[in-house]
Order: sequence, then C-alpha cells, then structure tokens
Amino acid sequence: MVKKKFTTTKKVKGRLYQYFRKDGRYVRLPDDPSSEEYDREYWRLMRGGGALSQKFTFEKLIKSYKQSPKWDRLAPRTKADYSKVLEYISDKLGGKDPTKMRRSTIIEAQMANRHRARFANYIPHMLSILFEHAIDLDWQRDNPAKGIPKIKTGEGHKPWPASAVAIYRKHSDGLALLIFELALGTGQRASDLTRMEWDHIEDGGIWVTQGKTKARLWIPFTTRLAAVLAATKRTSLKFILADEFGRALNYDQLQKKVMAVRKSAGLTEYSLHGLRYSAAGELAEAGCTDQQIASITGHKSLSMVQKYSKGASQKRLAKEAQSLREQNKNGS
Repeated sequence: MVKKKFTTTKKVKGRLYQYFRKDGRYVRLPDDPSSEEYDREYWRLMRGGGALSQKFTFEKLIKSYKQSPKWDRLAPRTKADYSKVLEYISDKLGGKDPTKMRRSTIIEAQMANRHRARFANYIPHMLSILFEHAIDLDWQRDNPAKGIPKIKTGEGHKPWPASAVAIYRKHSDGLALLIFELALGTGQRASDLTRMEWDHIEDGGIWVTQGKTKARLWIPFTTRLAAVLAATKRTSLKFILADEFGRALNYDQLQKKVMAVRKSAGLTEYSLHGLRYSAAGELAEAGCTDQQIASITGHKSLSMVQKYSKGASQKRLAKEAQSLREQNKNGS
C-alpha cells in the first residue's frame, strides 16, 4: 500500500496509531489504513474539512503539566521553584513547538544563564520534566533534555563552624535569632520552619510534617532552643515565626531576616540551609548512627544523611583513630 501524503504512525505500548499531520498539527485517523472509513476521513482532511488539532507549543505543554497530578503532588516550595523556571521557559519558548526542540538549544539556554548556576541547572531539569509529560501525552517519543550535565556550582551549602555560630548569636536577637535556633536546633528546612505552630509543641519537642518528604517527625528541643522559645514574646496564637501583626513569615522573609545578620556579621558564605548540615554534623560528631541522624533530619536515604554529615563523621573517626594510635604508642 502506498503511503498517503501527510500521514504518519506512532507506536504506543506496542500498538500503532494512524495520524494525519500537517504544519505540526495532528488528527487521529481510523486504525486500519485499508478501510473505507480511513480513506473517507483522510480525503475529508485533505479537502480542508474539520479542524486540525492545535499546534503543539510550550505554552500549552506547561498549562497541561500544571493541570496534571504530577504538579499537584509537588510540595509548595518545589512548586515555587519550578514556577520561576516555567515562567522563564514560557517567556523564551512559549509559542515554539517542543517536538522540534534540539538538545543543543537546551544546552545553549543553560550556558546563557551560567552566571546564576542554580537557575541554569534548573532549565534542563524543568525541560526534561516537561518533555516526559509530552511523551505521556503522545506528543513526542524522546526527551532531548534528559541527562544534560549540571554546571558545577562549587561545594554548595556549607555547615556553619562553631565560630560562625557564635558570631551570629552575638549579632542577632528577636526573630533573626529564633529562626537561627529553630533551624539549627531542629535541623529542618526553612520552608518547614514557616509552618511550625505553638500547638505542635509537645513533651519538650515539636511535631513536624516535612513539606518535601511528607515525613512526620517529633524533634526534641536542644537546651538552647528551648531557652530561646521560652523567652520569645508570642505575636501569634498559631505560628511560632510571625511578624508583629501575627502573620506567619514566609520563606523569603525568613531568608531576608537571616541574611541581614549574615551581612552585618560578615557571614555571607554561610546559608540558612547550611544550618541543616550543621545539625546533622553535630549529631554525627556526637557519635549518632545514620539512622539516629535521619530520625531528626527526616532523610529517606542514608546516602543523603552521609552527604550532610560526612565532614563531622570523618572528624570524629579521625579523632578516634589518632587516640588509638597514641594508645598503641604508649603501650609499646
């Protein structure tokens, strides 16, 4: 059988589907190319009858993705991060056809933003998610963004050394100090700090449901955190971190409060998220197992626990090794 002009096939889960394709737009044809029904529909479309499905665009793909269960399952903070990149993609590529996107174009977009490496790495990551969604929609068969290497961003978040912790405490008070002690004392992400409530406090600790992992944890307070909480003047009946009007602080407000102290104290190389590393490090240096550390941080993967605590674990083990070395010398 001679292939008709503007026709194509797609194989999905082992089954072939027939399409009429013209100008990047598709209309599904009857499955049997030899049938009268197929022939009738084909010539109707060739004569301009019926409306072809709309052209594929990134704008439509983004809209579809945001209406999908995959988007609904994301944590609020992840949605906020993704939305910034989706806005960029929509602005730059909104009217373009994702099925014609080349891998080299994606890499060019990533490199054009290399001055802000974290955002640059989000571009292929977000496009890869969109292309996977396009594959699910049967728009295309491959993902040109898959496996694009990240731009190196250095060591990332660093744990705060004891000297930096002491300097921050000396330069802070009020909300800036409370945010700091909650982050270090509980080892939780900044986005989770914003949702902490006074009613969540129980038996000298606090119940936390992590936004990212959905893990529900009870975190005992450190002595210092308990003291700071006891001295805190409550401005909200509900939220622990609230402004003078009782409104819960959001993620950006937390970051700004801490950044103001970091700048004034010369601590800009350390981040709020770095306190999560510090918490894991203090636990590791105290001799806690990976499972014990995970009971505080909420990490699902022990490899992630080790990533957060590796420096402190190495330091503790090195001390033990040198101690054994000295004992052996003295005993010989």
